[in-house]
Amino acid sequence: MAWSDTTKRALKRWLSPDTWYKWHPIDDPRFYDFILAIWDDDQGLWDEALARETMTRVALELHPGFEDLVEKTVEGRHSEGTLILDFLCRMKERGRQIN
Repeated sequence: MAWSDTTKRALKRWLSPDTWYKWHPIDDPRFYDFILAIWDDDQGLWDEALARETMTRVALELHPGFEDLVEKTVEGRHSEGTLILDFLCRMKERGRQIN
């Protein structure tokens, strides 16, 4: 899994704000943009371990000292991202156009 520069920027845009760990409604669009960038890169599910590791690393780079929040947030959002990507995969398998 090689994330494009667009995906890496989307990850940082989602994780950069002070509200990154609150699941605040203003963060959802940034998170969804990140997931859509993943979809654009691979058109499939992500490597779960590598995605979790990358999200954790970037979050800790941006917010050192927030290890507990990073772990909790990454685990929850990682699960949500997997669910969204799985949905998109199933729609693609059924011939649905996903743009």
